[in-house]
Amino acid sequence: MKIEEMQRLSDLNPFHSVVRTLPVFSGNGLLLGVKNDFHIHTSFIQSLIDSKQYQLHTIDAMAQGGRAIDLQLINPITGNYMSGSSSGTAVNVFLGMNDIGIGSDGGGSVLAPAMCLNLFGFISYLIDKENMDLYSKVSTDGIRFRPSLGYIAKYFEVLKEIVKVTLPLEKDSSAHKIVISYIDSNNYPFEVERINFPDIYGERKENIHFLSQVLPTIDFLISKEGPVDVEGFGDSVFGHFDERTKQVQRKAKKGLLRVANMVGATAISIPTDELGISYLGVCESTPSKIAVMIEKMEKLVIP
Repeated sequence: MKIEEMQRLSDLNPFHSVVRTLPVFSGNGLLLGVKNDFHIHTSFIQSLIDSKQYQLHTIDAMAQGGRAIDLQLINPITGNYMSGSSSGTAVNVFLGMNDIGIGSDGGGSVLAPAMCLNLFGFISYLIDKENMDLYSKVSTDGIRFRPSLGYIAKYFEVLKEIVKVTLPLEKDSSAHKIVISYIDSNNYPFEVERINFPDIYGERKENIHFLSQVLPTIDFLISKEGPVDVEGFGDSVFGHFDERTKQVQRKAKKGLLRVANMVGATAISIPTDELGISYLGVCESTPSKIAVMIEKMEKLVIP
């Protein structure tokens, strides 16, 4: 899509996902959409603009209060409420307004919106770490964490390039240990080991304990998750009321994506050809493990 068409689409704002549009020019770099969230420092965005590889195009709508469901935006595929809280950021990439979306993720706020629209997602504790270390939040189920920044893209090469620009990656030539769940029947194009995963759609605290124990012993794990927010309403405010709402929340199929950031991990989601279903890779936030995870997960990319 040409820049003029991308600008025209943002001006039309068909899904009310744009808060503000900024002027952009051909040849000045890929277009960025940035979540309307104070956690994302202007100095970080300015550093991307100064690199001459990117230009800021839109300030994107987000779910009110950082909720996991945005009650004001609609998913352009399903017609359900859009996954949050980086909801507008994902919609604007999906529609073709922007090449890259930048959001913040506490308990899945970048990964879930990307996955529900079959886009690529990435978060890391290392992105703009000095600024992000200033923040601390408490989830609706009483878990303290600090948010991370992350990216949403339609094309893997575009995602890979901004990760390279903003993270120090180190190649690692040693043997790699990659684990999947015993119930995962997929054939992967690299060697994997099968281990017992907890109920990934169950309590967050159990999954936090699992990742905290396993990630230091491996290079990364893969969890096939979804369909995200297709058959359920994946929001803990709604889900905490009673057993019935808890089961509706569970049907939203948000698994380890909800806790990757809470353990300080780095995660990448690779969409499958099924609606809302992605391969989620999770590793410790160390440059060598991130590089290994990106290299291996790229093998799962399909047209």
